[in-house]
Amino acid sequence: MIRVALVAVQLEINAEVLASPDAYQLHIEGAATRALDAADRQARNADDEGWDDDIGARLVVFPEVAGSLALYALAPPAARRAKTLAGALASAAVRRPFDVLRGVATTRLLDARHAVIAAIAPDGERWWKSVFGPLAKRHEAYVVAGSYLRLGADGALTNASLLFGPDGRLLATTDKVNLVAGMEDGSRRGLALHRGDATVPVVDTPFGKLVTLIGYDGCREPHTTTERFVALGPRIAERGGVTVVANPTARKDPGDGLRESLADTRFARLGVTAHLVGNILDLTYAGVSEVVERDGNAVKVLARGEHQDRGGHVTAVVTC
Repeated sequence: MIRVALVAVQLEINAEVLASPDAYQLHIEGAATRALDAADRQARNADDEGWDDDIGARLVVFPEVAGSLALYALAPPAARRAKTLAGALASAAVRRPFDVLRGVATTRLLDARHAVIAAIAPDGERWWKSVFGPLAKRHEAYVVAGSYLRLGADGALTNASLLFGPDGRLLATTDKVNLVAGMEDGSRRGLALHRGDATVPVVDTPFGKLVTLIGYDGCREPHTTTERFVALGPRIAERGGVTVVANPTARKDPGDGLRESLADTRFARLGVTAHLVGNILDLTYAGVSEVVERDGNAVKVLARGEHQDRGGHVTAVVTC
Protein backbone atom coordinates (compact mmCIF):
# COMPACT_ATOMS: atom_id res chain seq x y z
CA MET A 1 0.00 0.00 0.00
CA ILE A 2 1.16 3.53 -0.77
CA ARG A 3 -0.19 6.95 0.10
CA VAL A 4 -0.70 9.11 -2.98
CA ALA A 5 -1.38 12.84 -3.27
CA LEU A 6 -3.73 13.49 -6.19
CA VAL A 7 -3.66 17.12 -7.32
CA ALA A 8 -5.71 18.96 -9.94
CA VAL A 9 -4.43 22.42 -10.86
CA GLN A 10 -7.27 24.71 -11.96
CA LEU A 11 -5.13 27.02 -14.03
CA GLU A 12 -6.44 30.53 -14.66
CA ILE A 13 -5.34 32.33 -17.81
CA ASN A 14 -5.53 35.97 -18.85
CA ALA A 15 -3.53 38.53 -20.81
CA GLU A 16 -1.19 39.25 -17.89
CA VAL A 17 -0.37 35.58 -17.28
CA LEU A 18 0.36 35.09 -20.98
CA ALA A 19 2.26 38.36 -21.45
CA SER A 20 5.59 36.56 -21.92
CA PRO A 21 7.19 33.10 -21.64
CA ASP A 22 8.73 34.06 -18.29
CA ALA A 23 5.39 35.27 -16.91
CA TYR A 24 3.63 32.10 -18.00
CA GLN A 25 6.34 29.84 -16.59
CA LEU A 26 6.22 31.61 -13.23
CA HIS A 27 2.44 31.26 -13.21
CA ILE A 28 2.63 27.52 -13.91
CA GLU A 29 5.39 26.87 -11.39
CA GLY A 30 3.64 28.92 -8.71
CA ALA A 31 0.39 27.04 -9.26
CA ALA A 32 2.18 23.69 -8.92
CA THR A 33 4.01 24.74 -5.75
CA ARG A 34 0.85 26.03 -4.06
CA ALA A 35 -1.06 22.88 -4.96
CA LEU A 36 1.62 20.51 -3.71
CA ASP A 37 2.10 22.50 -0.51
CA ALA A 38 -1.65 22.12 0.09
CA ALA A 39 -1.38 18.37 -0.49
CA ASP A 40 1.47 18.14 2.03
CA ARG A 41 -0.58 20.06 4.61
CA GLN A 42 -3.49 17.73 4.00
CA ALA A 43 -1.22 14.72 4.54
CA ARG A 44 0.14 16.18 7.80
CA ASN A 45 -3.41 16.76 9.06
CA ALA A 46 -4.20 13.16 8.25
CA ASP A 47 -1.10 12.12 10.23
CA ASP A 48 -2.60 13.84 13.26
CA GLU A 49 -5.69 11.68 12.79
CA GLY A 50 -3.80 8.41 12.97
CA TRP A 51 -1.91 7.96 9.68
CA ASP A 52 1.73 7.08 10.14
CA ASP A 53 3.01 6.83 6.56
CA ASP A 54 4.47 9.65 4.48
CA ILE A 55 3.23 10.44 0.98
CA GLY A 56 4.81 7.87 -1.31
CA ALA A 57 3.88 9.43 -4.65
CA ARG A 58 2.41 12.61 -6.10
CA LEU A 59 0.33 13.07 -9.23
CA VAL A 60 -0.28 16.59 -10.54
CA VAL A 61 -2.66 17.21 -13.46
CA PHE A 62 -2.71 20.45 -15.44
CA PRO A 63 -5.57 21.39 -17.81
CA GLU A 64 -6.08 20.86 -21.49
CA VAL A 65 -5.09 23.64 -23.95
CA ALA A 66 -2.64 25.16 -21.44
CA GLY A 67 0.26 24.17 -23.70
CA SER A 68 -1.41 25.52 -26.83
CA LEU A 69 -1.64 28.92 -25.13
CA ALA A 70 2.13 28.87 -24.72
CA LEU A 71 2.22 29.77 -28.43
CA TYR A 72 0.58 33.08 -27.52
CA ALA A 73 3.01 33.67 -24.66
CA LEU A 74 5.89 33.04 -27.06
CA ALA A 75 4.50 35.38 -29.73
CA PRO A 76 6.09 38.80 -30.38
CA PRO A 77 4.44 41.97 -29.00
CA ALA A 78 2.86 42.79 -32.39
CA ALA A 79 0.75 39.64 -32.15
CA ARG A 80 -0.99 41.00 -29.08
CA ARG A 81 -2.84 43.58 -31.15
CA ALA A 82 -4.95 40.79 -32.66
CA LYS A 83 -8.54 40.28 -31.50
CA THR A 84 -8.54 36.50 -31.76
CA LEU A 85 -6.05 33.81 -30.82
CA ALA A 86 -5.98 32.61 -34.43
CA GLY A 87 -5.11 36.13 -35.55
CA ALA A 88 -2.37 36.41 -32.94
CA LEU A 89 -0.78 33.14 -34.04
CA ALA A 90 -0.99 34.16 -37.69
CA SER A 91 0.72 37.44 -36.83
CA ALA A 92 3.45 35.51 -35.00
CA ALA A 93 4.01 33.21 -37.97
CA VAL A 94 3.99 35.86 -40.70
CA ARG A 95 7.48 36.94 -39.65
CA ARG A 96 8.72 33.42 -40.33
CA PRO A 97 7.89 32.82 -44.01
CA PHE A 98 10.25 29.88 -44.45
CA ASP A 99 8.74 28.10 -41.47
CA VAL A 100 5.25 28.70 -42.89
CA LEU A 101 6.36 27.23 -46.22
CA ARG A 102 7.73 24.24 -44.35
CA GLY A 103 4.35 23.95 -42.66
CA VAL A 104 2.60 23.90 -46.02
CA ALA A 105 4.97 21.15 -47.15
CA THR A 106 4.75 18.97 -44.06
CA THR A 107 1.19 19.22 -42.79
CA ARG A 108 -1.38 16.76 -44.09
CA LEU A 109 -3.80 19.48 -45.21
CA LEU A 110 -3.04 22.35 -47.58
CA ASP A 111 -4.70 24.85 -45.30
CA ALA A 112 -3.46 28.22 -44.07
CA ARG A 113 -4.38 27.43 -40.46
CA HIS A 114 -2.31 24.28 -40.53
CA ALA A 115 0.63 26.01 -42.16
CA VAL A 116 0.64 28.65 -39.42
CA ILE A 117 0.38 26.14 -36.57
CA ALA A 118 2.95 23.84 -38.17
CA ALA A 119 5.35 26.79 -38.37
CA ILE A 120 5.25 27.60 -34.67
CA ALA A 121 4.13 24.38 -32.96
CA PRO A 122 7.65 22.90 -32.63
CA ASP A 123 8.80 25.96 -30.66
CA GLY A 124 5.81 25.57 -28.36
CA GLU A 125 6.57 21.90 -27.79
CA ARG A 126 10.21 22.54 -26.96
CA TRP A 127 9.24 25.26 -24.49
CA TRP A 128 6.51 23.16 -22.91
CA LYS A 129 8.90 20.27 -22.31
CA SER A 130 11.55 22.63 -20.93
CA VAL A 131 9.06 23.82 -18.31
CA PHE A 132 7.44 20.57 -17.24
CA GLY A 133 10.34 18.13 -17.23
CA PRO A 134 12.27 20.16 -14.64
CA LEU A 135 9.05 20.94 -12.74
CA ALA A 136 8.28 17.23 -12.32
CA LYS A 137 11.85 16.51 -11.21
CA ARG A 138 11.95 19.42 -8.76
CA HIS A 139 8.76 18.28 -7.03
CA GLU A 140 9.49 14.55 -7.49
CA ALA A 141 6.00 14.12 -8.91
CA TYR A 142 4.22 12.49 -11.81
CA VAL A 143 2.96 15.43 -13.87
CA VAL A 144 0.33 15.38 -16.62
CA ALA A 145 1.25 18.53 -18.53
CA GLY A 146 -2.16 19.56 -19.78
CA SER A 147 -2.20 19.48 -23.58
CA TYR A 148 -0.65 21.29 -26.53
CA LEU A 149 -0.74 21.23 -30.34
CA ARG A 150 1.77 18.63 -31.49
CA LEU A 151 3.16 18.39 -35.00
CA GLY A 152 3.98 14.77 -35.76
CA ALA A 153 6.80 13.58 -37.99
CA ASP A 154 4.19 12.76 -40.64
CA GLY A 155 2.74 16.28 -40.56
CA ALA A 156 -0.33 15.37 -38.50
CA LEU A 157 -1.45 17.96 -35.96
CA THR A 158 -2.88 16.56 -32.74
CA ASN A 159 -4.04 17.75 -29.34
CA ALA A 160 -1.49 15.93 -27.18
CA SER A 161 -0.71 15.48 -23.48
CA LEU A 162 2.67 14.65 -21.96
CA LEU A 163 3.26 12.61 -18.80
CA PHE A 164 6.51 13.24 -16.95
CA GLY A 165 7.93 11.04 -14.19
CA PRO A 166 9.43 12.15 -10.85
CA ASP A 167 12.88 12.09 -12.43
CA GLY A 168 11.78 14.55 -15.12
CA ARG A 169 11.74 11.98 -17.92
CA LEU A 170 8.93 11.92 -20.48
CA LEU A 171 7.00 8.69 -19.90
CA ALA A 172 4.12 8.93 -22.37
CA THR A 173 2.52 11.07 -25.06
CA THR A 174 -1.24 10.77 -25.49
CA ASP A 175 -3.07 12.17 -28.51
CA LYS A 176 -6.72 13.17 -28.11
CA VAL A 177 -9.09 10.76 -29.84
CA ASN A 178 -12.46 12.51 -29.80
CA LEU A 179 -12.41 15.97 -31.35
CA VAL A 180 -14.87 18.66 -30.30
CA ALA A 181 -17.22 19.43 -33.18
CA GLY A 182 -16.81 22.92 -34.58
CA MET A 183 -13.51 23.48 -32.76
CA GLU A 184 -11.07 20.64 -33.35
CA ASP A 185 -12.66 18.63 -36.14
CA GLY A 186 -12.73 19.22 -39.89
CA SER A 187 -15.66 21.65 -39.90
CA ARG A 188 -15.29 25.09 -41.48
CA ARG A 189 -14.15 26.75 -38.26
CA GLY A 190 -12.43 23.70 -36.82
CA LEU A 191 -8.70 23.05 -36.67
CA ALA A 192 -9.05 19.75 -38.55
CA LEU A 193 -6.79 18.01 -36.07
CA HIS A 194 -5.77 14.40 -36.50
CA ARG A 195 -7.37 11.83 -34.18
CA GLY A 196 -5.21 9.84 -31.82
CA ASP A 197 -5.15 6.07 -31.55
CA ALA A 198 -8.02 4.81 -29.37
CA THR A 199 -5.53 2.46 -27.66
CA VAL A 200 -4.29 5.24 -25.40
CA PRO A 201 -1.04 4.70 -23.45
CA VAL A 202 -1.30 3.13 -19.99
CA VAL A 203 1.68 3.71 -17.69
CA ASP A 204 2.69 1.62 -14.67
CA THR A 205 3.43 3.66 -11.53
CA PRO A 206 4.04 2.77 -7.87
CA PHE A 207 0.37 3.54 -7.19
CA GLY A 208 -0.98 1.45 -10.06
CA LYS A 209 -1.78 1.95 -13.72
CA LEU A 210 -2.31 5.51 -14.96
CA VAL A 211 -4.01 6.70 -18.15
CA THR A 212 -4.64 10.19 -19.54
CA LEU A 213 -7.93 11.04 -21.24
CA ILE A 214 -7.88 14.53 -22.72
CA GLY A 215 -11.04 16.60 -22.39
CA TYR A 216 -13.82 15.04 -24.45
CA ASP A 217 -12.12 11.62 -24.24
CA GLY A 218 -13.26 11.48 -20.61
CA CYS A 219 -16.94 11.63 -21.63
CA ARG A 220 -19.15 8.58 -21.98
CA GLU A 221 -21.13 9.70 -25.06
CA PRO A 222 -20.98 12.27 -27.90
CA HIS A 223 -22.51 15.72 -27.68
CA THR A 224 -24.28 15.27 -31.03
CA THR A 225 -25.72 12.35 -32.99
CA THR A 226 -23.73 13.01 -36.14
CA GLU A 227 -20.12 13.12 -35.00
CA ARG A 228 -17.58 10.33 -34.83
CA PHE A 229 -17.05 9.31 -31.21
CA VAL A 230 -15.26 6.45 -29.46
CA ALA A 231 -16.17 5.75 -25.83
CA LEU A 232 -12.76 5.08 -24.28
CA GLY A 233 -13.92 3.98 -20.82
CA PRO A 234 -15.17 0.57 -22.03
CA ARG A 235 -12.02 0.06 -24.07
CA ILE A 236 -9.82 0.70 -21.05
CA ALA A 237 -11.98 -1.67 -19.00
CA GLU A 238 -11.42 -4.38 -21.63
CA ARG A 239 -7.66 -3.91 -21.14
CA GLY A 240 -8.00 -4.59 -17.41
CA GLY A 241 -8.73 -1.05 -16.23
CA VAL A 242 -6.47 1.40 -14.41
CA THR A 243 -6.08 2.78 -10.90
CA VAL A 244 -6.12 6.46 -11.87
CA VAL A 245 -7.38 8.36 -14.90
CA ALA A 246 -6.06 11.90 -15.42
CA ASN A 247 -8.47 14.17 -17.27
CA PRO A 248 -6.95 17.50 -18.35
CA THR A 249 -9.84 19.50 -19.79
CA ALA A 250 -10.87 22.93 -21.08
CA ARG A 251 -14.51 23.76 -21.62
CA LYS A 252 -16.66 26.80 -22.20
CA ASP A 253 -19.06 25.52 -19.57
CA PRO A 254 -18.68 23.33 -16.47
CA GLY A 255 -19.45 19.64 -16.80
CA ASP A 256 -19.13 16.26 -15.14
CA GLY A 257 -17.93 14.19 -18.09
CA LEU A 258 -15.40 11.96 -16.34
CA ARG A 259 -17.58 11.40 -13.29
CA GLU A 260 -20.43 10.21 -15.51
CA SER A 261 -18.09 7.91 -17.43
CA LEU A 262 -16.81 6.29 -14.22
CA ALA A 263 -20.38 5.83 -12.99
CA ASP A 264 -21.29 4.17 -16.28
CA THR A 265 -18.22 1.92 -16.67
CA ARG A 266 -15.87 0.43 -14.08
CA PHE A 267 -12.61 1.30 -15.85
CA ALA A 268 -10.76 3.20 -13.08
CA ARG A 269 -10.87 3.56 -9.33
CA LEU A 270 -9.85 7.23 -9.17
CA GLY A 271 -10.21 10.23 -11.46
CA VAL A 272 -8.49 13.62 -11.46
CA THR A 273 -10.05 16.36 -13.61
CA ALA A 274 -8.16 19.65 -14.02
CA HIS A 275 -9.98 22.56 -15.66
CA LEU A 276 -8.67 25.59 -17.50
CA VAL A 277 -10.48 28.80 -16.49
CA GLY A 278 -10.35 32.44 -17.52
CA ASN A 279 -10.35 34.58 -20.66
CA ILE A 280 -7.89 35.40 -23.40
CA LEU A 281 -8.85 37.27 -26.58
CA ASP A 282 -11.89 35.44 -28.03
CA LEU A 283 -11.61 32.41 -25.71
CA THR A 284 -13.42 31.82 -22.42
CA TYR A 285 -13.11 28.74 -20.23
CA ALA A 286 -14.97 27.63 -17.11
CA GLY A 287 -15.19 24.50 -15.00
CA VAL A 288 -14.71 23.02 -11.55
CA SER A 289 -11.75 20.71 -10.97
CA GLU A 290 -12.25 17.63 -8.84
CA VAL A 291 -10.90 14.32 -7.59
CA VAL A 292 -13.38 11.43 -7.57
CA GLU A 293 -13.41 7.79 -6.55
CA ARG A 294 -15.54 4.92 -7.74
CA ASP A 295 -16.91 3.16 -4.65
CA GLY A 296 -18.92 0.09 -5.55
CA ASN A 297 -21.51 1.20 -8.10
CA ALA A 298 -21.32 4.87 -7.10
CA VAL A 299 -18.81 7.64 -7.72
CA LYS A 300 -18.07 9.92 -4.81
CA VAL A 301 -16.31 13.27 -4.84
CA LEU A 302 -13.16 13.33 -2.69
CA ALA A 303 -12.32 16.96 -3.42
CA ARG A 304 -13.91 19.65 -5.56
CA GLY A 305 -13.17 23.30 -6.29
CA GLU A 306 -15.46 26.05 -5.10
CA HIS A 307 -15.47 28.28 -8.20
CA GLN A 308 -15.81 27.63 -11.92
CA ASP A 309 -14.18 30.88 -13.02
CA ARG A 310 -11.17 31.26 -10.73
CA GLY A 311 -7.80 29.58 -10.52
CA GLY A 312 -6.83 27.29 -7.68
CA HIS A 313 -6.37 23.60 -6.97
CA VAL A 314 -7.97 20.58 -5.36
CA THR A 315 -6.12 17.83 -3.55
CA ALA A 316 -6.88 14.43 -2.08
CA VAL A 317 -4.58 12.00 -0.28
CA VAL A 318 -5.53 8.36 -0.86
CA THR A 319 -4.10 4.91 -0.31
CA CYS A 320 -3.49 2.66 -3.32
